[in-house]
Amino acid sequence: MMESSTFHTQTRELLLDLGITPNYTGYFYLTDALEMISEEPQRLLQVTKRVYPEIAGRYNTSAPAVERCMRTAAEIAWKTNPELLQKLVGHQLYKRLKVGKFLAVLSLGLIS
Repeated sequence: MMESSTFHTQTRELLLDLGITPNYTGYFYLTDALEMISEEPQRLLQVTKRVYPEIAGRYNTSAPAVERCMRTAAEIAWKTNPELLQKLVGHQLYKRLKVGKFLAVLSLGLIS
């Protein structure tokens, strides 16, 4: 894993480039999720069981609320900067990414 301050800076820059700003709750949930995934990439295999509940616990909310906020963030990214999403994915996208794939793409974007 990269140094923490570098990781946080790159995460912030990537989210801002995608139009996801700190006035969206999903910004903070995504930041936490990406940090968790960078520490343990296998979490991507069980986002619903291992990512949403832990973030929900940190913020005293529910796992469905966490998923909904991340879905909203993915929609914002799709509307704001689909070109960057397509660059991160490596191919043409025809619809918004589901949250699990969105997290995978962002996490790969941060380590590449």
